[in-house]
Amino acid sequence: MTALGTLGLAVAVGVLAGLYETVTGQPVTFQFAPAGVGWWTEAVNLLVILLLATVILVPHEWLHGLAIRYYGGEPTYGVGLAHFILPYAYATTDHEFTRDQFIVVLLTPLVVMTAIGVPLMLVFEWEWLIVPLAANAAGAIVDLWMTLTLLGFPADVRLEDHRDGVRILGRERDRRRPLSVTALVWDALAGAAVAAVGLLLLLAIGGPLVLDRLGIRSFTIGTPETITFLFAFTSSPTEISLSVGPAVFIVGTVIGLCYAFVRSYQRTRS
Repeated sequence: MTALGTLGLAVAVGVLAGLYETVTGQPVTFQFAPAGVGWWTEAVNLLVILLLATVILVPHEWLHGLAIRYYGGEPTYGVGLAHFILPYAYATTDHEFTRDQFIVVLLTPLVVMTAIGVPLMLVFEWEWLIVPLAANAAGAIVDLWMTLTLLGFPADVRLEDHRDGVRILGRERDRRRPLSVTALVWDALAGAAVAAVGLLLLLAIGGPLVLDRLGIRSFTIGTPETITFLFAFTSSPTEISLSVGPAVFIVGTVIGLCYAFVRSYQRTRS
């Protein structure tokens, strides 16, 4: 899940940064330190990014709790360490839910914070919101995983949430083939790698050929020297130049994650 969360963070940052640049016309720099800070500017920027990515845990878990209360439960909040090194926060309850109710509980933070945060980011040009919104999306990877798992069960099963997992109550015939987190991770990593390399080759080899054939002398996707830069091509009587940017890895990661979740869903139906 840490690997998936990292991939999800990369995807969310790339998508949000691209959306921000497209709508506002301003490049994303992630520069939070005031001018003249000196040699430790990057340390200040990193500290602010870590702070923004951490504080989002509070409203994320609170929204889980709010959904729990809506369905009649009493939420309990806490923090813990997975494998003695990975910190996490949680909101749980002893209330029993239907499958669809629990899916709402799972997805509430992702849906609500994205629906509110993205318009605020674009209207007020708050670049800093990209960091907590991306961290929130990355943290929701586990919630998406649980949603995918639960969709393999009939709607009439009941669920009990616990700090260390979920108990599913139903009939014997309701049992579904268990999903493998390991398979999901490998599918995501393999899919992202293949998609990124394939896109790189497609842009580097096919891009100039197609654009030159169409008579296009200059073409750019994304903002150069930023995380959203994907591809640039220039053709003149004396030379042809092209460059591929970091967004190729973001696009590859998006494809890899989509591939992994689709494959996992197919396994639950087989």
